[in-house]
Amino acid sequence: MVGLALQDPGTRATVEQQVLAAFPSCHAQEAGGGTCQIISALDDFRKSTGVLAIVGILGLTWTGAGLFGAMEKGLNSLYPCTPRGFVAQKLMSMGMVATFTVMAVPLVASGSLLALLQSLPGVPDFLRSSAAGLLIQVAAGIVDASLLFGVIYFVVPHRKQRLRGVIPGAIAAGVLFETLTLVFPLYFRLVTNSPQWGQTFGFVFVLLFYFYLLGQIIILGGALNAEIDTSQEAHAKPRLKSGGLGGKKVLSEPEAPAP
Repeated sequence: MVGLALQDPGTRATVEQQVLAAFPSCHAQEAGGGTCQIISALDDFRKSTGVLAIVGILGLTWTGAGLFGAMEKGLNSLYPCTPRGFVAQKLMSMGMVATFTVMAVPLVASGSLLALLQSLPGVPDFLRSSAAGLLIQVAAGIVDASLLFGVIYFVVPHRKQRLRGVIPGAIAAGVLFETLTLVFPLYFRLVTNSPQWGQTFGFVFVLLFYFYLLGQIIILGGALNAEIDTSQEAHAKPRLKSGGLGGKKVLSEPEAPAP
């Protein structure tokens, strides 16, 4: 998708400008007559669109199916419930890969909403302020992330879910994810302030730590849904017993009068 988008010269120039603005080291390399590695990688995507598309789709489907299979195992253990069969799990995982690919686009785009408000003509001045723009960006990120986590909690566990039952965990996970999105770049700047070889070596561990935190957010949201669902079921059982079948009281036979 990146390779196809970069075929357009205007889009390619815009992306390159954004990369140079986001990464000062790349801007310094380009200004000094060098080549930025990120821009070189984008050029490779543009030149090898066909081959990379086939490899990317196959790799995304295979690794994504394994990811959502592991996610199902983790969320199933919270209720608990039995896992799906092999074929059913793969079909669910591939469907979630397609859904995630579509829904991740607005989630990633929400991170650039602040810069977009600054550049669009006709936007009211109060929306161009950093405070208002940040609030809009955070709100959009929370909404997008909550929708994405809501789909995960509704589809991935192998049990019949209610839409209302997944909303609390989805909102909690969306808020935590947006917080991680805002805070993690500060941590990234602290731990990658080292020579070039240290940045390359440390980036792998920083990325692993990020996805570890993301996994914790998914499980915390699922645990919140499972706790609320278990609590509601526990409160419903005594009412069902006292109300009898169909919620109606069961009348017992009258006792014989005492002699």
